Amino acid sequence: MSVWLTALKLVPWDDVLKSTPGLVRQARQLFRSSKGQQPASASQEVAAEALDGRDPKAMAALVRGLHERVQVLEKEQRETAALLESLAEQQEMVVQTLGALRARAKLLTAVCGVLMLAVVGLLTWVSRH
Repeated sequence: MSVWLTALKLVPWDDVLKSTPGLVRQARQLFRSSKGQQPASASQEVAAEALDGRDPKAMAALVRGLHERVQVLEKEQRETAALLESLAEQQEMVVQTLGALRARAKLLTAVCGVLMLAVVGLLTWVSRH
């Protein structure tokens, strides 16, 4: 039980708690923006009209629409990258904390073993005298 308490004490909870609302907000915004996108069929219809009729205005509208779509996708990609970076940093903190806990658990096991041997030796010595 004390190992878990030690583990909880080692985690930088201030950093985790400070960054969690921002991560949740970013994830929700990213989900909403990807959920609210127009279906591809509307842009496909415009593209078909532009390419079939070779209409310069339709082609210009298509290019503008595609340009806007690319900008939206680039923005979403940057937001996703930032979110993944934040999650990776938190994951790294957790892994470092678990590594420290594993090292302490090994040390604690070794110390307990030495103490057990000392107690057995002491009991043996007391029983002979």
